[in-house]
Amino acid sequence: MSQRHARLDEDVPTGERGSLSAEIDAARADSRHASPNDLVLLRVAAPAVAPEALVQRFPDEDAVSWRPPEGPCFAGLGVAAAIGGQDAGRFADVSRGQAALWSRLRRAPEGAWDAPRLFGGFAFAPNGASSEHWAGFGPARFVLPRISYAVVEQRASLALAIERRELERPSSAGLDLFRRAYDVLLGSPRPLPGEAVAPASRRDGDPESFERQVEQLVQRIQRGELQKVVAAREVQLAYPTPLDPVATVVGLSEQAPECLRFLFRSGDAAFLGATPERLLRKRGRRVETEALAGSIDSRDESAEDRLQASAKDLEEHALVVSAITSALEPLCDRLELPPRPGVRSLKHLLHLCTPIQARLNRDSHVLELLERLHPTPAVGGVPTRAALECIAHSESFDRGWYAGAIGWFDALGDGDFNVALRSGLLRSERAWLFAGAGLVRGSKAELEYAETTWKLTAMLSSLRARR
Repeated sequence: MSQRHARLDEDVPTGERGSLSAEIDAARADSRHASPNDLVLLRVAAPAVAPEALVQRFPDEDAVSWRPPEGPCFAGLGVAAAIGGQDAGRFADVSRGQAALWSRLRRAPEGAWDAPRLFGGFAFAPNGASSEHWAGFGPARFVLPRISYAVVEQRASLALAIERRELERPSSAGLDLFRRAYDVLLGSPRPLPGEAVAPASRRDGDPESFERQVEQLVQRIQRGELQKVVAAREVQLAYPTPLDPVATVVGLSEQAPECLRFLFRSGDAAFLGATPERLLRKRGRRVETEALAGSIDSRDESAEDRLQASAKDLEEHALVVSAITSALEPLCDRLELPPRPGVRSLKHLLHLCTPIQARLNRDSHVLELLERLHPTPAVGGVPTRAALECIAHSESFDRGWYAGAIGWFDALGDGDFNVALRSGLLRSERAWLFAGAGLVRGSKAELEYAETTWKLTAMLSSLRARR
């Protein structure tokens, strides 16, 4: 992959269309010997705005929005290339597909804060996201956006990934989208808030059914068939007017400012949420992950002390720590973690949290690590296979990408992935929201139902309709 790319510093004008034309001309000249189906990357400096505002101005484009609590934020419009995977081989499918895709990309820097990234995710189950309302997502899907927008502090860049044959034309859909996105950014847009609206109908299993399910699962744990399993709920909502996914994810900034806020839009559907749990971040041979399990309502009196003294929550948390460290140990020459969990404080909940840092003993792609870790006991159970079979038989709905692995990776094999919690799928006037609770020997059915209710609060409070 060539290291030649457009400069993104103070010498590049950010407010003139001339920089766009100059970069297009330079890309045509640099890529004249490339193959017609090679992807050429054009990059220019751009004004720094909220990435969600750019996504919102192009509602008919497939899109991604990725806003962590700190560090670079990203937005993507359209699809320059997509790769997918199926069933048990989906990680290998994506690995093969990404290697072929990167080999086609020209004029792309590696390792820069605004370098090209593939964004997407893996469903919770190998055959997940197969239901009709999950169309466009599937068991695994990653895209190189046609338009990529990256923002860090007050710096921003806008990039176009385009086939050389299309770049050679005086006018094309890709070039037109690039110009329109740049013009939108010059106007310093802000996200539109949308409107809070009450649902016309709600379909949610009654508490008694969920509690019976929990009791049956706890009985299996008491018989020694499992050590832990996660029970999840699905809430279906119908609204009198179409929902606005971007306004909804912006609304989550008030409900969950400490969390990663994400959105993946495919056709008329969007999967979005605000998750507190990092699954994996890899930079070179440095790896960061965490165990996040054990929860309590933050409004409870002495909630933090009660959580840290809860035998049930400590047992649930210890199973997650053990599974993560066991998965990583064969690939690492160093693992660092505190002897006891701390507490992660969110607006509605407190969680037990153990940060884990590691150094790999060899070069590895983030996808290799991801396959070893997903699903952790925080969303599946222990032992993994028995817990997943139990979930498949006891839940009547398709989790889809809920509790799956979502994130991005680059051409170096580095990446950042989170567990898709506190999330929902929106499709026009309908919404599917999800929440789960980890069950161990001491779990009480009514308390687990209450926990899932707390976890649904942020999404329910943030849903917005289009104005």
